[in-house]
This record gives sequence, structure tokens and C-alpha cells, in this order.
Amino acid sequence: MKCVVQGCPGEMEQRQIVHTFVRGGKPIVVEGLPAWVCPVCGYTVLDIQVLDTLFALDPETASPVGQAPVFRLPLPSAV
Repeated sequence: MKCVVQGCPGEMEQRQIVHTFVRGGKPIVVEGLPAWVCPVCGYTVLDIQVLDTLFALDPETASPVGQAPVFRLPLPSAV
């Protein structure tokens, strides 16, 4: 499948990615997420079934397979 980004000559490839999002103010990291990724520009597309599974994920009842440190970088003060 050709990349949908205008002017990009890439062909989308099936890959497994790591995706991070926030739910209820808490970061969630999902590994091994199947996705279509353009190797040229990096544009990423998730199938609707994958999105449905992500939306159904309940971090209160699902058991995480690991823990990831979360960092917040200090932002420079406005000048």
C-alpha cells in the first residue's frame, strides 16, 4: 500500500511498534502493536481492530507485563 502522505514515495510496511498514550492522567505503553508504517516518512496507521482493542484496554483490570520509568524534563523558563 502506498503511503498516504502527499509527495512521499514510500510503501507502507507491516511492523510491530511501541505506542504510548495517556488514559486517566496515567501513561500507558503498549509493545508489539501491529501497525502500517512508512519507512520513508514514518507515517503510521493502525487498523480499526487494533484501535478497538486499544480503546477496550482497561489498565485497572489488565495486568502489565513490565514497568517503564516516566521522566518529565524541566522546561526553560520564559524569557
